[in-house]
Amino acid sequence: MSVLDVFVSVEEPSESCIYWKRKTNSSEIINQNEDKCHTVEPNRLASALSGLQSPGWSETVKKSSWRVATVVLGLLCLLLLIGLITLVSLYIKGSSKWEMEMVQLQTSHKNLTKEQDQLQTSYNNLTKEKDQLQTSYNNLTTEKDQLQTSYNNLTKEKDQLQTSYNNLTKEKDQLQTSYNNLTTEKDQLQTSYNNLTTEKDQLQTSYENLTKEKDQLQTSNENLTKEKDQLQTSYNNLTKEKDQLQTSYENLTKEKDQLQTSYENLTKEKDQLQTSYNNLTTEKDQLQTSYNNLTKEKDQLQTSHINLTKEKDQLQTSNENLTKEKDQLQTSYNNLTKEKDQLQTSYENLTKEKDQLQTSYENLTKEKDQLQTSYENLTKEKDQLQTSYENLTKEKDQLQTSYNNLTKEKDQLQTSYRKLTEEQDQPQKRFEDTTNERNYLERRDALFSQGWVSFRNHFYYISSGKKSWQQSRADCLQKGADLVIINSHEEQEFTRKFKKGVWIGLTDMERDGTWKWVDGTPLTTSYWSSNEPRGRNEHCVEIKKYDSERSWNNESCNSKRFWICEKILS
Repeated sequence: MSVLDVFVSVEEPSESCIYWKRKTNSSEIINQNEDKCHTVEPNRLASALSGLQSPGWSETVKKSSWRVATVVLGLLCLLLLIGLITLVSLYIKGSSKWEMEMVQLQTSHKNLTKEQDQLQTSYNNLTKEKDQLQTSYNNLTTEKDQLQTSYNNLTKEKDQLQTSYNNLTKEKDQLQTSYNNLTTEKDQLQTSYNNLTTEKDQLQTSYENLTKEKDQLQTSNENLTKEKDQLQTSYNNLTKEKDQLQTSYENLTKEKDQLQTSYENLTKEKDQLQTSYNNLTTEKDQLQTSYNNLTKEKDQLQTSHINLTKEKDQLQTSNENLTKEKDQLQTSYNNLTKEKDQLQTSYENLTKEKDQLQTSYENLTKEKDQLQTSYENLTKEKDQLQTSYENLTKEKDQLQTSYNNLTKEKDQLQTSYRKLTEEQDQPQKRFEDTTNERNYLERRDALFSQGWVSFRNHFYYISSGKKSWQQSRADCLQKGADLVIINSHEEQEFTRKFKKGVWIGLTDMERDGTWKWVDGTPLTTSYWSSNEPRGRNEHCVEIKKYDSERSWNNESCNSKRFWICEKILS
C-alpha cells in the first residue's frame, strides 16, 4: 500500500473542531493534526463557560453551576476520551499499515537494489565478455590472417618445390636415359672393341698368312688351294665367334630381366612407404583425440570460472544494506525501475552481441583449426617435398657423376675404337691390297696363258683370224674386253708392233663424220694416214699402214680384218 488515508472526526455539529481529512505519506503529519485538534477543543470550552457566567443566568445557575459544569466536563471528557480512543485506534491501524508498506517498500527497494546490482554485474560481465570476445575475435582474425599468409606462402613454396621436384624428376629421367644410352653405347663400343681386337688379330694373322701366300703365289699356283682351305678355316673361326657373340647377347637379355626384377622390388618399397604414410595418418587421429581431451579440460576450467563468478555475486549482495533512508526509497525505486529497463535493454543487446560474437568466435575457431590443419598438412608436404628434393638432388649428382664417368669412358672407348679402327683399316687395306694383288696376278697369269700381252697395266689380245668390225667387237666383249682405244702416242706405237692390219675401237656409225671410241668418248688425238678419212660407207677404222706413225684408215665395217682387244685389270 503506497498511500495512507487517515480520517479524524471530533464533533460534527461544531465548526470549531472541523472535519479533518488528510492524505499523508508520513507519521509527522498525523501528529500535527492531533495538536491542532487539542488546541481547538479548549477554546470551545472557554466560550461555553463564559456564556454561563452572564448576569441573567448567575443566580439561577449558582447552585447547579458546579453540577452542570461537572456534567459538561464529564461529557467533554467522555467525548475527548472517545476521540482519543478513535484517534489511537486509527493511529495504530495507520501505523501498522504504514509499517507494512514501509516493509514492502524496503523489501522492494532491496529487491530492486539486488536486481540493479545483478543487472549491473551482468552488464559489467557482459561488457567484459564482449571485450574479451572482441579481443579474441581480433586475435583470431589476426591469427587467421597470419595462418592465411603462412598457408599462401606454404602453397607457393609447395608449388615451387613441386616444380623443382618435377624438373629434377625430368632431369633424373633424362640423366637415367642418358646413363642407359651411354651404358648401351659403352657395351656396344666394348663389344665393337672386342670384335675389332679379334678382327685385328685375325686380320694380322690373315695378313701374315697372305704375305706368305703372296710369296707362294709368285712361285706356284698350287699353293692357292691350300690358302683357300686356310681361309675356309678362318671363316669357320669367325662363325664360332659369331656364336659366342650370340651367347653374349643372350646373357645381356638375362641381365635385362634381372633389372626388371629390381624394378618390381622398387615398386614393393613404394607400397611400404604408402603403409608408413597410413601409420602417420593414425598418429594424426591420436593427436586429434588429445586435442578433444584438452577441450574437455577447457570446459572444466570454464565451469570453475562460473562458480567464482557466483561467489563474486554473493559478495556483491553483502553491500545491499548501505541505503536506509526513507525519503530516497521512492526516488530510488523510480530510478531503479528506469535503470532496470535500461539495463534490461542493454542486457538484451549485449546478449545478442555476445551471441553474435560467440558465433563469430566459433566460426573463427573452426577456420583457425582448419587453417592450422592445412598449415600442418602443408608443412608435412613441404618437408616431404624437401626430403624428396634433397634425395633427387643427391640422385641427380650421383647420376651426373656416373654420366660424366660414362662420358669419359665413352670418349676413351671412342678413342680406342678409332685407334683400333685405324689399326684394323691398315691390316684390312694391306689385306685387300694383297688380295687384289693376288687376284691381279691370278687373272694376269690366266690372261698370259690365253695369249694376252701386257703394256702399262693394260692387256691386249691379238686375233689369229679375220672378222668384220662388229664380229670382232663381239668377240672382245665376250672376253670381257673391247676393241682397243688408243689414248697416247706410246700406245699407238705399241699397236704398230704387231705388224698386222687390225680393227681398232673407233667408228662414226652414229653420225657420219663424228668419230667416237667404243666407250663413247669423242676422238681428240688422231693418227690418220694422208687423205684420210674419206669414202662413203666407211664408218670403221683400221691400222693399215703399220710401218708409218700415221697408220689409220677408215674402211667398210663389213671388211674382214684382224682385231686387237683391250682389257684393264683393276
